[in-house]
Amino acid sequence: MGHLIVVGAGAAGLMAAGAALEQGHTVTLLEHEEKPGKIILVTGKGRCNVTNDCDLETFLQNVRTNPRFLYSAFSAFDTAAAMALFEGLGVPLKVERGNRVFPQSDRSADIIDALFRALQRRKVPILQDRVLELRPQEDGSFTAVGEGGEYSARTVVLATGGASYPATGSTGAGYAMAEA
Repeated sequence: MGHLIVVGAGAAGLMAAGAALEQGHTVTLLEHEEKPGKIILVTGKGRCNVTNDCDLETFLQNVRTNPRFLYSAFSAFDTAAAMALFEGLGVPLKVERGNRVFPQSDRSADIIDALFRALQRRKVPILQDRVLELRPQEDGSFTAVGEGGEYSARTVVLATGGASYPATGSTGAGYAMAEA
């Protein structure tokens, strides 16, 4: 396959890197925070509500806005697949009231650690650098311009999160890159 860059090492970026590896790509992961996965640490009051243990229709009924947008993604990777993934990475899970799924340890750090171990086993470089812009190249590839260097790849996955929680790195900076 090819090489790709993932910008952002939160939940989406770590999962995207893992999925790309499974497809045969090589991956470089870029994260501006010193400690990737910060937002995972605060989910579920520090316990990381991984998913909900229910069927697709029930799951989508609980999505507040535009659940149809998520239908194809959750059809391809549903709650059972998410649970199997984390248990396969060595994180035993438990189901609590309301079908909420947490690590048995009640530690969100176990989820982050499992995702990192999976990437480290595959020798994925996780580089600390703030990406400032993405430059499309004439050959269809991209250059991610960071504060500390430039990184080129045929494909870039922009997983910078929204603007929901700036203290965790979710500043909305990726919106401008995506728009450009």
